[in-house]
Amino acid sequence: MHPTLTPRPDPGGFLPRPARGWRGVRSAGLASGLVVSACLVLHLVALPGAATAQPAEGGAALAARLERHVGQAIDLVELTAGRRMVRPVLAGVTKQRGTVTALRLLTDPAAPPQTVQLAGVSRIIIDREVVHDTGPRGGVARPAGSRARDGGGRAAAASAARMRAKGVEPWPVRSAADHAAEVAKLQAFVTRVTEDFPGLEVVTTHEFIFATDIPAAEVAGVVANLDRMHDILCDLYDIPAGEPVWLGKCLVIAFRREEDFLAFEKHFMREIPAGVHGVCHQATEGQVVVAGHQGRDQPSFEHMLVHETSHGFNHRWVSAVKLPNWLNEGIAEWVGRQVVPGCRQVPAKEARSLAVMQATGSVGDDFFTATNINRDQYGIASGLVAFMAGRDRRRFTQFVLGIKEGMTVEESLTAAFNVSLDELLAAYAATLGLPRLSR
Repeated sequence: MHPTLTPRPDPGGFLPRPARGWRGVRSAGLASGLVVSACLVLHLVALPGAATAQPAEGGAALAARLERHVGQAIDLVELTAGRRMVRPVLAGVTKQRGTVTALRLLTDPAAPPQTVQLAGVSRIIIDREVVHDTGPRGGVARPAGSRARDGGGRAAAASAARMRAKGVEPWPVRSAADHAAEVAKLQAFVTRVTEDFPGLEVVTTHEFIFATDIPAAEVAGVVANLDRMHDILCDLYDIPAGEPVWLGKCLVIAFRREEDFLAFEKHFMREIPAGVHGVCHQATEGQVVVAGHQGRDQPSFEHMLVHETSHGFNHRWVSAVKLPNWLNEGIAEWVGRQVVPGCRQVPAKEARSLAVMQATGSVGDDFFTATNINRDQYGIASGLVAFMAGRDRRRFTQFVLGIKEGMTVEESLTAAFNVSLDELLAAYAATLGLPRLSR
Protein backbone atom coordinates (compact mmCIF):
# COMPACT_ATOMS: atom_id res chain seq x y z
CA MET A 1 0.00 0.00 0.00
CA HIS A 2 1.44 3.34 -1.01
CA PRO A 3 1.77 6.07 1.62
CA THR A 4 -0.34 9.19 1.32
CA LEU A 5 1.13 12.55 0.39
CA THR A 6 2.24 13.63 3.85
CA PRO A 7 5.04 16.17 3.36
CA ARG A 8 8.27 15.57 5.27
CA PRO A 9 10.29 18.54 6.53
CA ASP A 10 11.57 20.47 3.54
CA PRO A 11 15.37 19.99 3.40
CA GLY A 12 15.72 23.10 1.29
CA GLY A 13 13.66 25.40 3.49
CA PHE A 14 10.78 26.07 1.10
CA LEU A 15 10.20 29.75 0.33
CA PRO A 16 12.74 31.40 2.61
CA ARG A 17 12.74 34.59 0.54
CA PRO A 18 10.33 37.47 1.13
CA ALA A 19 7.35 37.68 -1.19
CA ARG A 20 7.35 40.37 -3.82
CA GLY A 21 4.43 42.62 -4.63
CA TRP A 22 1.59 43.66 -2.38
CA ARG A 23 1.16 42.37 1.11
CA GLY A 24 -1.95 40.67 2.06
CA VAL A 25 -3.68 39.95 4.55
CA ARG A 26 -16.31 25.84 -12.64
CA SER A 27 -15.04 23.12 -11.70
CA ALA A 28 -14.10 19.62 -12.66
CA GLY A 29 -15.47 16.21 -13.33
CA LEU A 30 -13.89 13.13 -11.78
CA ALA A 31 -13.75 10.15 -14.10
CA SER A 32 -14.24 7.68 -11.27
CA GLY A 33 -17.72 9.06 -10.82
CA LEU A 34 -17.29 10.52 -7.34
CA VAL A 35 -17.95 14.20 -7.99
CA VAL A 36 -18.51 16.65 -10.78
CA SER A 37 -19.21 20.37 -10.97
CA ALA A 38 -20.75 22.45 -13.73
CA CYS A 39 -20.93 26.13 -14.50
CA LEU A 40 -24.12 27.41 -16.05
CA VAL A 41 -26.63 30.21 -15.83
CA LEU A 42 -29.49 29.14 -13.59
CA HIS A 43 -33.03 30.02 -14.55
CA LEU A 44 -33.29 32.39 -11.61
CA VAL A 45 -32.49 36.05 -11.41
CA ALA A 46 -29.50 37.13 -9.32
CA LEU A 47 -27.54 39.70 -7.33
CA PRO A 48 -24.50 39.37 -4.67
CA GLY A 49 -23.22 41.03 -1.30
CA ALA A 50 -22.44 42.21 2.21
CA ALA A 51 -24.43 43.51 5.14
CA THR A 52 -26.18 46.77 4.40
CA ALA A 53 -25.15 49.70 6.57
CA GLN A 54 -28.18 51.43 8.05
CA PRO A 55 -28.60 54.03 10.77
CA ALA A 56 -28.67 52.35 14.16
CA GLU A 57 -32.11 51.57 15.45
CA GLY A 58 -32.74 52.63 19.01
CA GLY A 59 -35.24 52.46 21.82
CA ALA A 60 -38.53 50.72 21.13
CA ALA A 61 -37.70 50.14 17.45
CA LEU A 62 -34.59 48.10 18.28
CA ALA A 63 -36.44 46.22 21.01
CA ALA A 64 -39.26 45.29 18.64
CA ARG A 65 -36.81 44.19 15.94
CA LEU A 66 -34.86 42.00 18.32
CA GLU A 67 -37.92 40.48 19.98
CA ARG A 68 -39.20 39.24 16.61
CA HIS A 69 -36.08 37.05 16.40
CA VAL A 70 -36.00 35.58 19.90
CA GLY A 71 -35.37 31.85 19.58
CA GLN A 72 -33.72 32.26 16.18
CA ALA A 73 -30.13 32.49 14.95
CA ILE A 74 -29.15 36.01 13.93
CA ASP A 75 -26.28 36.99 11.66
CA LEU A 76 -23.78 38.67 13.95
CA VAL A 77 -23.23 40.36 17.28
CA GLU A 78 -19.95 42.27 17.35
CA LEU A 79 -18.56 43.43 20.68
CA THR A 80 -16.75 46.71 21.14
CA ALA A 81 -13.61 44.75 22.07
CA GLY A 82 -13.63 43.24 18.58
CA ARG A 83 -15.02 39.75 19.24
CA ARG A 84 -17.56 38.64 16.61
CA MET A 85 -20.28 36.21 17.70
CA VAL A 86 -21.39 34.54 14.48
CA ARG A 87 -24.86 32.99 14.08
CA PRO A 88 -25.72 33.13 17.81
CA VAL A 89 -29.23 32.18 18.86
CA LEU A 90 -30.97 35.16 20.41
CA ALA A 91 -32.32 33.54 23.58
CA GLY A 92 -33.82 36.69 25.05
CA VAL A 93 -33.82 40.48 25.36
CA THR A 94 -33.58 42.47 28.58
CA LYS A 95 -35.28 45.87 28.59
CA GLN A 96 -35.58 48.80 30.91
CA ARG A 97 -38.32 51.36 30.25
CA GLY A 98 -38.79 49.93 26.77
CA THR A 99 -35.10 50.25 25.84
CA VAL A 100 -32.82 47.25 25.28
CA THR A 101 -30.12 46.95 27.91
CA ALA A 102 -28.81 43.43 27.31
CA LEU A 103 -29.03 40.38 25.06
CA ARG A 104 -29.03 36.72 26.06
CA LEU A 105 -27.10 34.81 23.41
CA LEU A 106 -26.60 31.09 22.91
CA THR A 107 -23.38 30.26 21.06
CA ASP A 108 -22.92 26.71 22.34
CA PRO A 109 -25.91 24.32 22.57
CA ALA A 110 -24.18 22.53 25.43
CA ALA A 111 -23.82 25.70 27.50
CA PRO A 112 -26.36 28.12 28.99
CA PRO A 113 -27.00 31.47 27.27
CA GLN A 114 -24.63 34.28 28.11
CA THR A 115 -25.75 37.80 28.89
CA VAL A 116 -24.15 40.59 26.89
CA GLN A 117 -24.77 44.20 27.85
CA LEU A 118 -25.85 46.35 24.92
CA ALA A 119 -23.34 48.99 26.00
CA GLY A 120 -20.62 46.51 25.08
CA VAL A 121 -22.07 45.76 21.62
CA SER A 122 -20.82 47.73 18.63
CA ARG A 123 -22.88 46.08 15.90
CA ILE A 124 -25.83 43.75 15.38
CA ILE A 125 -26.74 42.31 11.98
CA ILE A 126 -30.04 40.52 11.32
CA ASP A 127 -31.14 39.22 7.92
CA ARG A 128 -28.07 40.85 6.31
CA GLU A 129 -29.11 44.26 7.65
CA VAL A 130 -27.28 46.30 10.28
CA VAL A 131 -29.84 47.09 13.00
CA HIS A 132 -27.42 48.45 15.59
CA ASP A 133 -24.10 50.19 14.98
CA THR A 134 -22.45 52.47 17.52
CA GLY A 135 -20.14 53.95 14.89
CA PRO A 136 -17.73 56.75 15.80
CA ARG A 137 -18.75 58.81 18.82
CA GLY A 138 -17.46 62.32 19.34
CA GLY A 139 -13.97 62.26 20.81
CA VAL A 140 -14.19 58.51 21.52
CA ALA A 141 -12.01 56.01 19.68
CA ARG A 142 -13.87 53.70 17.35
CA PRO A 143 -14.52 50.20 18.75
CA ALA A 144 -11.98 47.54 17.79
CA GLY A 145 -14.53 45.81 15.57
CA SER A 146 -15.22 49.03 13.70
CA ARG A 147 -11.52 49.64 13.16
CA ALA A 148 -11.15 46.09 11.81
CA ARG A 149 -14.04 46.71 9.41
CA ASP A 150 -12.43 49.95 8.28
CA GLY A 151 -9.22 48.05 7.49
CA GLY A 152 -11.18 45.36 5.68
CA GLY A 153 -12.97 48.01 3.66
CA ARG A 154 -9.71 49.59 2.58
CA ALA A 155 -8.31 46.18 1.61
CA ALA A 156 -11.46 45.43 -0.41
CA ALA A 157 -11.20 48.79 -2.20
CA ALA A 158 -7.54 48.12 -3.06
CA SER A 159 -8.45 44.65 -4.31
CA ALA A 160 -11.24 46.07 -6.48
CA ALA A 161 -8.79 48.59 -7.97
CA ARG A 162 -6.34 45.80 -8.85
CA MET A 163 -9.15 43.81 -10.45
CA ARG A 164 -10.39 46.67 -12.57
CA ALA A 165 -6.83 47.36 -13.73
CA LYS A 166 -6.92 43.85 -15.22
CA GLY A 167 -10.46 44.15 -16.60
CA VAL A 168 -12.03 42.03 -13.84
CA GLU A 169 -15.26 43.10 -12.15
CA PRO A 170 -15.64 42.24 -8.45
CA TRP A 171 -18.91 40.81 -7.27
CA PRO A 172 -21.13 43.81 -6.49
CA VAL A 173 -22.19 44.56 -2.94
CA ARG A 174 -25.92 44.04 -2.50
CA SER A 175 -28.43 45.23 0.04
CA ALA A 176 -30.32 43.26 2.67
CA ALA A 177 -33.42 43.60 0.48
CA ASP A 178 -31.52 42.11 -2.46
CA HIS A 179 -30.45 39.12 -0.38
CA ALA A 180 -34.00 38.63 0.88
CA ALA A 181 -35.30 38.73 -2.69
CA GLU A 182 -32.77 36.07 -3.71
CA VAL A 183 -33.78 33.82 -0.82
CA ALA A 184 -37.42 34.20 -1.88
CA LYS A 185 -36.53 33.14 -5.43
CA LEU A 186 -34.66 30.09 -4.17
CA GLN A 187 -37.58 29.17 -1.93
CA ALA A 188 -39.97 29.48 -4.88
CA PHE A 189 -37.65 27.24 -6.91
CA VAL A 190 -37.64 24.64 -4.11
CA THR A 191 -41.45 24.77 -4.02
CA ARG A 192 -41.51 23.90 -7.74
CA VAL A 193 -39.06 21.04 -7.17
CA THR A 194 -41.12 19.60 -4.30
CA GLU A 195 -44.13 19.40 -6.59
CA ASP A 196 -42.24 16.77 -8.59
CA PHE A 197 -40.46 15.29 -5.55
CA PRO A 198 -43.03 15.53 -2.71
CA GLY A 199 -40.82 13.57 -0.32
CA LEU A 200 -38.38 16.46 0.06
CA GLU A 201 -38.21 18.15 3.45
CA VAL A 202 -36.71 21.62 3.64
CA VAL A 203 -34.44 22.94 6.39
CA THR A 204 -33.38 26.58 6.25
CA THR A 205 -30.26 27.67 8.13
CA HIS A 206 -28.31 30.89 8.24
CA GLU A 207 -26.24 30.09 5.14
CA PHE A 208 -28.11 27.24 3.44
CA ILE A 209 -31.45 26.02 2.18
CA PHE A 210 -31.21 22.24 2.48
CA ALA A 211 -33.84 20.06 0.80
CA THR A 212 -33.70 16.28 1.09
CA ASP A 213 -35.72 13.08 1.18
CA ILE A 214 -33.07 11.31 3.26
CA PRO A 215 -34.24 10.41 6.80
CA ALA A 216 -33.39 13.14 9.28
CA ALA A 217 -31.29 10.82 11.45
CA GLU A 218 -28.97 10.17 8.49
CA VAL A 219 -28.37 13.84 7.70
CA ALA A 220 -28.28 15.26 11.21
CA GLY A 221 -24.63 16.32 10.88
CA VAL A 222 -24.57 17.15 7.18
CA VAL A 223 -25.69 20.77 7.43
CA ALA A 224 -23.34 21.29 10.37
CA ASN A 225 -20.55 20.05 8.07
CA LEU A 226 -21.53 22.66 5.49
CA ASP A 227 -21.42 25.40 8.10
CA ARG A 228 -17.98 24.19 9.18
CA MET A 229 -16.74 24.21 5.56
CA HIS A 230 -18.09 27.74 5.23
CA ASP A 231 -16.25 28.91 8.34
CA ILE A 232 -12.96 27.19 7.39
CA LEU A 233 -12.94 28.92 4.00
CA CYS A 234 -13.89 32.25 5.57
CA ASP A 235 -10.88 31.84 7.84
CA LEU A 236 -8.62 30.83 4.94
CA TYR A 237 -9.65 33.81 2.83
CA ASP A 238 -9.68 36.35 5.67
CA ILE A 239 -13.40 36.97 5.29
CA PRO A 240 -14.59 38.51 8.57
CA ALA A 241 -16.79 36.09 10.47
CA GLY A 242 -20.43 36.77 9.80
CA GLU A 243 -20.01 38.59 6.50
CA PRO A 244 -22.16 37.14 3.70
CA VAL A 245 -20.59 35.09 0.93
CA TRP A 246 -23.58 33.56 -0.83
CA LEU A 247 -26.04 35.47 -2.93
CA GLY A 248 -28.98 35.08 -0.55
CA LYS A 249 -28.21 31.53 0.50
CA CYS A 250 -26.67 28.40 -1.02
CA LEU A 251 -29.27 25.82 -2.06
CA VAL A 252 -28.37 22.16 -1.48
CA ILE A 253 -30.68 19.38 -2.70
CA ALA A 254 -29.76 15.86 -1.61
CA PHE A 255 -31.66 12.81 -2.86
CA ARG A 256 -31.63 9.34 -1.41
CA ARG A 257 -31.86 7.65 -4.82
CA GLU A 258 -29.54 8.27 -7.77
CA GLU A 259 -32.43 8.08 -10.25
CA ASP A 260 -34.21 10.97 -8.52
CA PHE A 261 -31.02 13.04 -8.60
CA LEU A 262 -30.64 12.41 -12.35
CA ALA A 263 -34.31 13.20 -12.98
CA PHE A 264 -33.94 16.51 -11.08
CA GLU A 265 -30.83 17.42 -13.05
CA LYS A 266 -32.47 16.68 -16.39
CA HIS A 267 -35.77 18.41 -15.70
CA PHE A 268 -34.77 21.42 -13.60
CA MET A 269 -31.11 22.07 -14.42
CA ARG A 270 -31.13 20.82 -18.02
CA GLU A 271 -28.07 18.71 -17.32
CA ILE A 272 -27.44 14.97 -17.69
CA PRO A 273 -24.47 14.25 -15.41
CA ALA A 274 -23.39 10.68 -16.18
CA GLY A 275 -22.04 8.50 -13.37
CA VAL A 276 -21.50 11.23 -10.79
CA HIS A 277 -22.23 11.56 -7.10
CA GLY A 278 -22.95 15.28 -7.04
CA VAL A 279 -22.80 18.52 -8.99
CA CYS A 280 -22.30 22.22 -8.22
CA HIS A 281 -24.17 24.65 -10.47
CA GLN A 282 -22.71 28.15 -10.50
CA ALA A 283 -24.59 31.00 -12.13
CA THR A 284 -22.83 33.86 -13.84
CA GLU A 285 -24.92 36.21 -11.70
CA GLY A 286 -23.77 34.49 -8.50
CA GLN A 287 -26.32 31.90 -7.39
CA VAL A 288 -25.11 28.47 -6.31
CA VAL A 289 -27.14 25.25 -6.31
CA VAL A 290 -25.58 21.94 -5.24
CA ALA A 291 -27.33 18.62 -5.89
CA GLY A 292 -26.37 15.01 -5.30
CA HIS A 293 -27.46 11.61 -4.09
CA GLN A 294 -26.61 9.69 -0.96
CA GLY A 295 -25.06 6.56 -2.38
CA ARG A 296 -24.05 3.67 -0.18
CA ASP A 297 -21.30 5.25 1.90
CA GLN A 298 -22.29 8.02 4.33
CA PRO A 299 -18.79 9.53 4.80
CA SER A 300 -18.36 9.71 1.01
CA PHE A 301 -21.76 11.40 0.71
CA GLU A 302 -20.86 13.96 3.36
CA HIS A 303 -17.46 14.59 1.76
CA MET A 304 -19.07 15.04 -1.65
CA LEU A 305 -21.45 17.74 -0.37
CA VAL A 306 -18.61 19.63 1.30
CA HIS A 307 -16.41 19.24 -1.79
CA GLU A 308 -19.08 20.47 -4.19
CA THR A 309 -20.27 23.31 -1.99
CA SER A 310 -16.69 24.57 -1.63
CA HIS A 311 -16.63 25.02 -5.42
CA GLY A 312 -19.62 27.32 -5.05
CA PHE A 313 -17.85 29.21 -2.27
CA ASN A 314 -14.80 29.74 -4.49
CA HIS A 315 -17.11 30.96 -7.25
CA ARG A 316 -18.60 33.53 -4.86
CA TRP A 317 -15.32 34.82 -3.41
CA VAL A 318 -14.16 38.25 -4.68
CA SER A 319 -15.01 37.79 -8.37
CA ALA A 320 -16.40 35.31 -10.90
CA VAL A 321 -12.91 34.52 -12.23
CA LYS A 322 -12.50 30.76 -12.31
CA LEU A 323 -9.68 29.14 -10.40
CA PRO A 324 -7.61 26.69 -12.45
CA ASN A 325 -9.12 23.25 -12.13
CA TRP A 326 -6.23 21.70 -10.18
CA LEU A 327 -6.45 24.46 -7.56
CA ASN A 328 -10.24 24.42 -7.33
CA GLU A 329 -10.28 20.63 -6.89
CA GLY A 330 -7.32 20.71 -4.53
CA ILE A 331 -9.01 23.21 -2.22
CA ALA A 332 -12.23 21.16 -2.31
CA GLU A 333 -10.35 18.00 -1.31
CA TRP A 334 -8.33 19.87 1.33
CA VAL A 335 -11.37 21.32 3.09
CA GLY A 336 -13.37 18.09 2.62
CA ARG A 337 -10.67 16.13 4.42
CA GLN A 338 -10.79 18.52 7.37
CA VAL A 339 -14.56 18.51 7.69
CA VAL A 340 -15.13 14.77 7.08
CA PRO A 341 -11.97 13.04 8.34
CA GLY A 342 -13.74 9.66 8.34
CA CYS A 343 -13.93 9.64 4.54
CA ARG A 344 -11.04 7.65 3.05
CA GLN A 345 -11.33 9.01 -0.48
CA VAL A 346 -8.65 11.69 -0.22
CA PRO A 347 -5.93 9.41 1.24
CA ALA A 348 -6.78 6.79 -1.41
CA LYS A 349 -6.50 9.34 -4.21
CA GLU A 350 -3.22 10.66 -2.81
CA ALA A 351 -1.79 7.13 -2.63
CA ARG A 352 -2.77 6.54 -6.27
CA SER A 353 -1.25 9.86 -7.33
CA LEU A 354 1.98 9.15 -5.47
CA ALA A 355 2.34 5.86 -7.31
CA VAL A 356 1.91 7.65 -10.63
CA MET A 357 4.47 10.32 -9.72
CA GLN A 358 6.96 7.67 -8.56
CA ALA A 359 6.56 5.83 -11.86
CA THR A 360 6.65 8.85 -14.18
CA GLY A 361 8.47 11.62 -12.32
CA SER A 362 5.75 13.95 -13.54
CA VAL A 363 2.45 15.52 -12.49
CA GLY A 364 1.30 15.30 -16.12
CA ASP A 365 1.97 17.82 -18.86
CA ASP A 366 -1.60 19.14 -18.65
CA PHE A 367 -1.96 19.23 -14.86
CA PHE A 368 -1.77 23.02 -14.52
CA THR A 369 -3.79 23.75 -17.66
CA ALA A 370 -6.43 21.01 -17.90
CA THR A 371 -10.08 22.00 -17.87
CA ASN A 372 -10.68 18.80 -15.90
CA ILE A 373 -7.76 17.02 -14.26
CA ASN A 374 -7.91 13.21 -14.47
CA ARG A 375 -8.60 10.75 -11.67
CA ASP A 376 -4.88 10.13 -11.06
CA GLN A 377 -4.24 13.84 -10.54
CA TYR A 378 -6.75 14.56 -7.77
CA GLY A 379 -4.29 13.41 -5.12
CA ILE A 380 -1.62 15.67 -6.59
CA ALA A 381 -4.02 18.63 -6.41
CA SER A 382 -4.96 17.99 -2.79
CA GLY A 383 -1.34 17.32 -1.82
CA LEU A 384 -0.10 20.53 -3.41
CA VAL A 385 -2.79 22.63 -1.73
CA ALA A 386 -2.06 21.04 1.66
CA PHE A 387 1.67 21.62 1.09
CA MET A 388 1.30 25.30 0.15
CA ALA A 389 -1.30 26.14 2.78
CA GLY A 390 0.71 24.26 5.40
CA ARG A 391 3.88 26.17 4.58
CA ASP A 392 2.32 29.62 4.76
CA ARG A 393 -1.44 30.04 5.01
CA ARG A 394 -1.31 33.81 4.43
CA ARG A 395 0.78 33.54 1.27
CA PHE A 396 -1.47 30.78 -0.02
CA THR A 397 -4.46 33.07 0.47
CA GLN A 398 -2.60 35.81 -1.39
CA PHE A 399 -1.86 33.35 -4.21
CA VAL A 400 -5.52 32.39 -4.63
CA LEU A 401 -6.63 36.02 -4.33
CA GLY A 402 -4.21 37.09 -7.05
CA ILE A 403 -5.81 34.66 -9.48
CA LYS A 404 -9.31 35.85 -8.56
CA GLU A 405 -8.08 39.41 -9.20
CA GLY A 406 -6.94 38.54 -12.73
CA MET A 407 -3.33 37.39 -12.44
CA THR A 408 -2.09 34.27 -14.20
CA VAL A 409 -1.10 31.34 -11.99
CA GLU A 410 2.59 32.04 -12.59
CA GLU A 411 2.21 35.75 -11.83
CA SER A 412 0.32 35.14 -8.63
CA LEU A 413 2.65 32.37 -7.47
CA THR A 414 5.64 34.65 -7.96
CA ALA A 415 3.94 37.57 -6.21
CA ALA A 416 2.86 35.47 -3.23
CA PHE A 417 5.63 32.88 -2.80
CA ASN A 418 8.43 34.26 -5.00
CA VAL A 419 8.82 30.94 -6.83
CA SER A 420 7.95 29.56 -10.26
CA LEU A 421 5.78 26.50 -10.87
CA ASP A 422 8.89 24.43 -11.54
CA GLU A 423 10.46 25.60 -8.27
CA LEU A 424 7.22 24.78 -6.46
CA LEU A 425 7.25 21.25 -7.90
CA ALA A 426 10.91 20.80 -6.93
CA ALA A 427 10.19 21.74 -3.31
CA TYR A 428 7.09 19.54 -3.24
CA ALA A 429 9.01 16.58 -4.71
CA ALA A 430 11.62 16.89 -1.97
CA THR A 431 8.97 16.52 0.74
CA LEU A 432 7.73 13.32 -0.96
CA GLY A 433 11.20 11.82 -1.25
CA LEU A 434 11.13 12.11 -5.04
CA PRO A 435 14.26 13.23 -6.94
CA ARG A 436 12.24 15.40 -9.30
CA LEU A 437 8.79 16.28 -10.57
CA SER A 438 8.24 17.73 -13.99
CA ARG A 439 5.24 19.15 -15.79
